[in-house]
Amino acid sequence: MPEKHMLDFDHCFIPEDMGELENHPIQLGFVGDTVGKDTLVKVVWMALEDADSHRVKFLLENMQLAGLKVDLGDKCKMQDVEGRIESKYNPFKEKNEYYLTVDDNIALRIYLGDNKGQSDSAIEVVNQLWEQIKAWKEVGVSFESIKMNDQNKDYQDQMDELLELTRLYGKLRETEDKSYDIFSLFMCRETIGKDRCFYEDFVMGMKKVHWDDYSDSDKDLQWAISVGLATRDGNIIQFSPEFERIATWKWTWKHGEDKK
Repeated sequence: MPEKHMLDFDHCFIPEDMGELENHPIQLGFVGDTVGKDTLVKVVWMALEDADSHRVKFLLENMQLAGLKVDLGDKCKMQDVEGRIESKYNPFKEKNEYYLTVDDNIALRIYLGDNKGQSDSAIEVVNQLWEQIKAWKEVGVSFESIKMNDQNKDYQDQMDELLELTRLYGKLRETEDKSYDIFSLFMCRETIGKDRCFYEDFVMGMKKVHWDDYSDSDKDLQWAISVGLATRDGNIIQFSPEFERIATWKWTWKHGEDKK
């Protein structure tokens, strides 16, 4: 029989002194071996932690190209996965950064904010979670809820609301015209800072999101009106309640995590 070759996953990081890149190979198996969902979760988690990459299908296909057989089994439709709040010190920014972390049965890593009191914007958090959930669905892995662990159970209501808004956002993304970008519309709303504005404010916001000479603001507005995300009465623009629920959501710290 031909000799089997061991397959390694290189877990890389750059030391604080920015010196030589170090690799820490982690054995996944031998060529021809069959691995399960737990191995895929391990690989995706390392990609999220090291490179902020959530391309689950891409990583799975690369494992197969390397010679592994991947069998995800019959436990891919899960009711609950366990989440927690994890802090990580960023030496370059000299602050702790806080993440929503799930690393058992599925791998999710969502940036929430830092210990300087700065939380990430609503649409950034919602979009991160939606992108990662969508990436797992592409390979047939899904879940119904994220249950916070005992240490972070006080955040359960916020977690439930975040997941609800993420699924609402996902429905909007699934119905969007490929010529338009709902994410940019949310960023425009964040720039404006209110749910009701003049048309000129909307144009200014879209230009800041894109570039100063951006000329498709009117088309963006007409599309937003056509799908019910905004209304226009003369020179006044009003964003819809559904849109506002997502745009104004904010993660709130309960135990002083946002204090230095």
